[in-house]
Amino acid sequence: MSMTKKNIMDSILLLLTRFRVTKETRVDPDWLSYKIDQVAAYLKADKFAKTGVIEQIWLSDLGVIDFHKTNYADDPAVVCDCQVAKATIPQCISLSSRDGNNDLGIFSITSLCNSNQFYPKRMFAWRYTPKEHTNSLFSWYWRINTQLYLSDIETTQARIVAILASPEDGYLNNTTPVASGSLVNGTSYTVRNNQVVYAGTVYNPYDTFTAGATTTFGGAGLVYLTSVAASYRDVDPYPASADMIRQIELEILTKEFNIEKSQIADVRNDGIDDANKQPKI
Repeated sequence: MSMTKKNIMDSILLLLTRFRVTKETRVDPDWLSYKIDQVAAYLKADKFAKTGVIEQIWLSDLGVIDFHKTNYADDPAVVCDCQVAKATIPQCISLSSRDGNNDLGIFSITSLCNSNQFYPKRMFAWRYTPKEHTNSLFSWYWRINTQLYLSDIETTQARIVAILASPEDGYLNNTTPVASGSLVNGTSYTVRNNQVVYAGTVYNPYDTFTAGATTTFGGAGLVYLTSVAASYRDVDPYPASADMIRQIELEILTKEFNIEKSQIADVRNDGIDDANKQPKI
């Protein structure tokens, strides 16, 4: 079973019930959700500072982001004498590396077909790159909090993968073909590869249809969700390792509710526990 934010919240609330949290100190779910994200952001930044490794489980997909052209006259943040592409993105966790790249919260920015990748570079340095220099062959980006700028003004859309401060700002992509018998009433589907027969109607590749009461379809084609990007929910896998989720719970319980760490049962069954249980000779 995947570990979700709902699991984390339920675990914390269960432990608070065990320690007799009264009605007067009832926990606001929105506050608890915020604290989970806040502590997770702190632990990720702290772990990266110690190891220099970005764990893949931290990453979130922002989906397709729309960009528009802007310049200094439209946006005072634009410091180069040229047009740039701009978009607003969710807040990302700031991670700084020792090699000078201090925007590792943005993991990657690519064109939709992944043929072009953007690299971090301060905007004021864009205009100081001669056309004959090899750096002119690259595309650059610069981020000011939630404002993102691209050097390629022809870019109207891009795919972004980042370490989000709030995972709910990201998306989950479901690109797996839908099996016959699992169609959901009212959901739109797209046909691929070959013909599909649904409710007595034949659909050709790239045709779309909306499912009704019938959950099955026939034919040699494949059926996909028309909208493959779904908003992140609290019942979706939380972007943190099992060990970090345990640390999140401990941080909130010990620092926000002043519960002694020794009072909280360790439910893990790992090698460290087994070693500690060995009798000393």
